[in-house]
Amino acid sequence: MADTSGWTVDTLREYLNEKVSDTRDFTRQQILDLRDMTRQQAEDHRRMLDERYATQTKALDAAFKAAEQAVAVALSNAEKATTKAEAAADKRFDAVNEFRQVLSDQTSTFLPRIEYDTAHAALIDRINGMSDRLSALELRLTSRLDRGEGQEAGASRNVTQARESKLAAKSGTAIFLQVLVVVIAVAAIIISVVVHVH
Repeated sequence: MADTSGWTVDTLREYLNEKVSDTRDFTRQQILDLRDMTRQQAEDHRRMLDERYATQTKALDAAFKAAEQAVAVALSNAEKATTKAEAAADKRFDAVNEFRQVLSDQTSTFLPRIEYDTAHAALIDRINGMSDRLSALELRLTSRLDRGEGQEAGASRNVTQARESKLAAKSGTAIFLQVLVVVIAVAAIIISVVVHVH
């Protein structure tokens, strides 16, 4: 029995208690280290999130400022465009009013239809009267020549008639020219009235 070891139940209990205590201390230390490490990681995450938040806040502030500036520029441009459009519209209205005034002035200078019809009828009557007088004059001249009242009377008549013919021809030409001028004037008036009516 000299071979017995020095281990007894008490020494074994002490040994186990020491091991359990060491294990407990080691485990506690690991837990504390893990908790500190977790806290550090959480703090790092919090710091990183704070930095991101600050960065995003700055970015949003910059975006809002840029949007405000863009809106201000757009409003300014819209105001300028509106002013230009109003000025252009005013110019157009001025031109339209000018055109209306010109039309009104032209209309006031036009010959009314009733006056034209009256003047035209009077001109036709005058032309017809002149034509009737020319026909009567020609008839008288022809009838005098046909009478044959003698050579002297005929000669003197011929001279007189030649003079009258020349005068009649001149006055006939003058009348014809007058009639032609009146017809041209009437045609011009008719064309002017027709063009302005349409």
